[in-house]
Amino acid sequence: MNFRQTAILIGSVLIVGVVLLILTFTSTDDKPDGTALAEELVGVKPEQVDTVELERDGARIKLVRTDAEKNKWELVEPYTAPADPFAADAVVKAVIRAKPTVYPEVGTNPAVRGLDPPSLKVTLRSGEKSSTLNLGDITIGGNKAVVFVTTSSRPSRPMAVARSELDALFRDGKGDGKAGDLARWTGDYRVKSVFPSDTRAAGEDVTSVRLELPNKKATLALIRAPGGAWKFDTPAGWGDADVEGDAAGSPNTFTGVRRLLGALTSMTAATPADFIDSPKDLKEYSLDAGNPDLVKVEMKTKDNQTAVVYFGKREGTAPPAAPPGMPPVAPGAKVYVRIEGQPGVIRATAGDLNGLNSVVLDPSPLRDRTLVNGDRAKVDGIDIVLAGQPADKPTKLRRSGSLQWRLFGPGDPQSAFGSPVERLLDVVMARRTIKEFPAPNPANFSAISATIFVWIDGFTAPIDPKAEPTKKAEPIKIEFGRKDGDTLYVRRTRPGLPPDEFTISAQVKVGAGTETVDAVAAVSKSRLDLLDPSLPTFGSDAVAKITVSGASNYVLDRDEKPDPSTKEALWRFTAPEPKGRTADTKSLEQMLQLLGTTQSVTRFVDEQPADAKLAEYGLTPAPRLKIVIGLRPDSPDKERVYEFGKDTADPNFVYARVAGKTAVFTLPRLVLDKFVNPDLRDRLVFRGVNAAAVNKVVLQGWGNLLGNTPITLSLEKNKDGVWVIPPAAPGAPPNAPNGFMVDPAKVSAFVDLVVKSPVKSFVSGKPEAKHGFANPNEFLDVRFEWAGGNATFRLGASPDNGATYYGETSLLPPSDPVFIIDGALLKPFKERPGGFAK
Repeated sequence: MNFRQTAILIGSVLIVGVVLLILTFTSTDDKPDGTALAEELVGVKPEQVDTVELERDGARIKLVRTDAEKNKWELVEPYTAPADPFAADAVVKAVIRAKPTVYPEVGTNPAVRGLDPPSLKVTLRSGEKSSTLNLGDITIGGNKAVVFVTTSSRPSRPMAVARSELDALFRDGKGDGKAGDLARWTGDYRVKSVFPSDTRAAGEDVTSVRLELPNKKATLALIRAPGGAWKFDTPAGWGDADVEGDAAGSPNTFTGVRRLLGALTSMTAATPADFIDSPKDLKEYSLDAGNPDLVKVEMKTKDNQTAVVYFGKREGTAPPAAPPGMPPVAPGAKVYVRIEGQPGVIRATAGDLNGLNSVVLDPSPLRDRTLVNGDRAKVDGIDIVLAGQPADKPTKLRRSGSLQWRLFGPGDPQSAFGSPVERLLDVVMARRTIKEFPAPNPANFSAISATIFVWIDGFTAPIDPKAEPTKKAEPIKIEFGRKDGDTLYVRRTRPGLPPDEFTISAQVKVGAGTETVDAVAAVSKSRLDLLDPSLPTFGSDAVAKITVSGASNYVLDRDEKPDPSTKEALWRFTAPEPKGRTADTKSLEQMLQLLGTTQSVTRFVDEQPADAKLAEYGLTPAPRLKIVIGLRPDSPDKERVYEFGKDTADPNFVYARVAGKTAVFTLPRLVLDKFVNPDLRDRLVFRGVNAAAVNKVVLQGWGNLLGNTPITLSLEKNKDGVWVIPPAAPGAPPNAPNGFMVDPAKVSAFVDLVVKSPVKSFVSGKPEAKHGFANPNEFLDVRFEWAGGNATFRLGASPDNGATYYGETSLLPPSDPVFIIDGALLKPFKERPGGFAK
């Protein structure tokens, strides 16, 4: 390297160094260095900032954090008012986190960017530390828009900050101009809700509310009791207020505390413009002390916040259209209010306040009109004392561990009839049944038809399921007194409180529909009304034995195996003689189904009858009829026993009882009649004949076809089991008409049909002329033969043009051999021998 090149290199380095030195001293600092703008608060967390100050045009706002734990802020300048913690927090976070961004030609002159003087100053304080952000002009440009700023740490260094980082400071997120002109101000930082209650809680955090019409000397005051119930403080002595109210009530009437609180706590300033800081005249807003309709509301919350608010002029707003089939929507409203201790007036958005003044003048729609309030599922005890019933021997109902009600008393516990218990609760817990609150008058309760004691979570479940639950609380006592037309007087006594007297409708509306219930009838339930009416049921296939004694006497046993041909159960008489007779399965099934599926008694008449009463019911010394249903060994129970007595005053019913229970009840007489002298003769009269074993059939009849000369068909099975016409014996008449060709399938079908068809009914007595067995030309005589046996069968006249026929067989007793059989399939065989021909 020569000297010239060395000189050039050294000169270049010197030139670069000089340029860098010049740039260092003349830099405009127009590029971000990544440092937060609030340099004095580096390391301070947003929640540690305790003061926010905003200044513009000589005016100042000061926000102070009053409760760090609950994040509460207060506006202390230019006046005192609760501040919106979300708005205050947003400003703190925006300023602490803001950083400069790249922007061309920021320049070094603060005045060029509207920063000398700045149009808006924002100061954050955390204890002794503070940092101020000075804001000048704002540009447009969407996400490229910036705000020009200087800081208290760099007052002469203009910088650009993305506008989006400081949006918390501005009302309009799009416009450009001076920061001071676009800045959020007093109304933007105030709490928008009128009352201190959390609007999301719908009044659940309110502990008391007092409403007054000062110029009409009217007051309504409500306080929340432990447990959440609301009570009247004024008017005094009014007791409970209705929390829920009437769901079908008028939109102009407050019937529930929840709706009243909802309307009050939902009041808000919709926009910052709704804060009127310097009203000229309160009369303009009807908030002057002389307004006769001025309403004063004092509300306290569970966190000890209190607000006193005056209500003035209201402006209605058109409601949205109601959905089809729904009631009209109540109109909304704007109401001018003044909060005591805060300057100015607020134009608040509110719900339907049309009934506010009227409920202060007459709070009665808010009175609790339900006899028994509480969770129905937690009702675990009911006592009933009816007129004339000893007070110390009530009908006791208890529920523990399940939804099933049980009776406790002599011989108990036992299951109770749930339906009337639930209907009783329908009446005493029906919503808003109370009509009036008359002055106490003993005359209205000189005769009490029923007294009901209701426990809600009042018992401790016992370890022994048969033991009575232990009482742990006192009940609500309801007495039903005088009835005057459709009005019923009721007295309620709650634990630790004096009695209340009411009137209710004698017909109480229950449920969501229009059903009404007679109140006195629903609550006046005796033990008999509450006994479980269900009877022990059984399936007919679980029955192994039937024993009937009394008006009828017979015993039947089921065979272990069913009939091999019909697959039906086989029942046989073991008494009376002769034993072993087969009973008709279908008839027995119908009888057992009727008895086994009779699920409930008609009504109970006596729970612990004395012997004299049992005799009166026809149940002693022996019942009129006793039925013992023996169940299979694998059944949970051994047997079911039913005893039937005399007819009741209504001959359609009889007295009865079941084994294991003393109660006497009534059942339809039809059940008894089914078991008294039933016709259980086996309808399969040819059951003992094996159709496949029959090898010869001799038929004679059809005499009316050939000049009153009966025709004979003698048919036999050949060695192949096929029905044929055998040759006649020498000198004997032919076994079939000349040229007759038998159809073996039809013969087999006829045998099967006769052997396997049940008869429709039996005819008592010996054959008569009408049965058609006197003239051989009018009946069909049949003889079945098989190895070791035979049976005869005659098919006689038809009482109904061939729909049925009279039949007679040697298999029935000679005293009663006649029956009626279905004729539809037998008719072709009865009318002509062609029924057996090809």
